[in-house]
Amino acid sequence: MRWCGYRIERGGGGVLVYARPQATYGRVAGVCVCGQSLACPVCAPRIAARRGVEVADAYARATALGWEARLETHTFPHQANDADDALLLLLDLFSELWRRYQKHANRRRGAKGNHLGHHVAIEITHGENGWHPHRHRLRYDRPGTFQPEVEKAAWLATLEASGLRTRGADRRAYSCEPVSNDAGARYVAKLATAVEAQARAIASEVTGAQNKGRNLNTLLALHIAGDQAAGRTWAQGVACITARKVSSVRWSRGLAARLGIDRDPKSDEELAGEEVLPSDVLLGVLSPAQWVGVVKAKAEFALLCSANRGRSAVNRMLVGLGIGELDGAANDDLSF
Repeated sequence: MRWCGYRIERGGGGVLVYARPQATYGRVAGVCVCGQSLACPVCAPRIAARRGVEVADAYARATALGWEARLETHTFPHQANDADDALLLLLDLFSELWRRYQKHANRRRGAKGNHLGHHVAIEITHGENGWHPHRHRLRYDRPGTFQPEVEKAAWLATLEASGLRTRGADRRAYSCEPVSNDAGARYVAKLATAVEAQARAIASEVTGAQNKGRNLNTLLALHIAGDQAAGRTWAQGVACITARKVSSVRWSRGLAARLGIDRDPKSDEELAGEEVLPSDVLLGVLSPAQWVGVVKAKAEFALLCSANRGRSAVNRMLVGLGIGELDGAANDDLSF
């Protein structure tokens, strides 16, 4: 992660700069990306945005077929723990609880075929009670067949069997709300990246969000602003998440086919790379030294904006930074 968006890929001779007539700004190629969907400030927003498009498309197709959509949230009681592996232990426990809960899922769902599929994502925050993982499931069911009270009872029974059921768990360990628009559907794909104040669309899940703590990006921003404790907490969280290779949104088996989606299940690492469009136009190449100059000037986004105004605009920007021109070429105008 430390080199993401900065280091040139191994074996690469430079950074390729592209204009994208069909996009808001250009792109670069040849720069390292880590593909971490929950913790990286470079990759996570890109992955979440593209996962969000996928989920919103699935939601639109599902509701057009008359399926009912709901967002479930599962969590469990825990105590504050400042140990370096605290989040790791919670994630392992959550995985074990989830396996037990899912073991009898088909029996709970009654007649075969009533549950039509789901997307699952995990959200991780940190607050007064330490790390707080919770799992969100955007689920689709045949109208009138889903019984949230049955699912809640099953989750609480799973917690009770592990000695984790408390009064607080009865109130907060499970929630379920209908999803009435695609903004709500996208929420399941943006959990790791949205700042707490960003608009959300799911009733009680939204109103309680401000009390769940700070997400990883917020912790990192606080550290940059001078909060050393937030920085230590962020580092602990990232170490645990990367050790367990926690992924972003997962789809249930067969859901894409039921919705008529010919889905290429790209990994988070694949999605972290800039999407390549047929209309992309190669403007030229930055040498490694020029790229370092762009990064030192914090001008990466300015470079992407200039790219969509053509080669001459990029060259003017580079000359303004005192680092020459693309390919060392003359300032010929290839703008469109």
